[in-house]
Amino acid sequence: RRIPSMIFLKSFFSREVLIYSKKSSNVISPVIFFLICIAFFPLAISNDPNELSRLAPGLIWICILLAGMLSIQTIFKEDYDDGSLDLFYVRRFSMLQVVLIKIFVNWIFTALPLILLSCSMVFLLYFPLEKLLNLIGSLFIGTLIISFFGALAGALSLGRNSILASAIMLPLSLPVLILGSSASTYSSENITFFILLLLALLFFSVPIISIACIGAIRLHYE
Repeated sequence: RRIPSMIFLKSFFSREVLIYSKKSSNVISPVIFFLICIAFFPLAISNDPNELSRLAPGLIWICILLAGMLSIQTIFKEDYDDGSLDLFYVRRFSMLQVVLIKIFVNWIFTALPLILLSCSMVFLLYFPLEKLLNLIGSLFIGTLIISFFGALAGALSLGRNSILASAIMLPLSLPVLILGSSASTYSSENITFFILLLLALLFFSVPIISIACIGAIRLHYE
């Protein structure tokens, strides 16, 4: 008998939140990596405020992208290893709901803390405060897109080396990196164009990547 959709959504969302809450390493590792990168860039590149201010948007985006790669392998891997994913597949659960909830909860626990940290760490890179809202807006949209790309990379690399997931995710994320850093660089009058492009990419990616994730998971059972 099929479980009602709303009951399944609530119970599965609670399950995912509980898993991430108990496994703090999945949340702490990207945060520590991000903090180390942000702290080391001024030491490695330059301590000139003007140069750091110019490079800050790209540096922040690169750090968030690399930190996000630490968590993409955990989106489906643990459920695949303990057999939970087999149960979701063989029983009459909606795989689309499973995929969307796992991606969204992963974004909440991995990307959202990085966005909040970016707001508090911009002073290290002398990021202009008048462009902070541009940065936050682009990060909210861009990290969602990256989470979907990461989920696809994680689904395709199930049971394989984690390097494969990174090799798949990095090329897909390049347009997001370029648009996101551009949206954080330009003035408020010109940001609309880049934000609209990011939104278009998000709405275009969600259905396609979700279906692709389901297909990638099914490949492991056929």
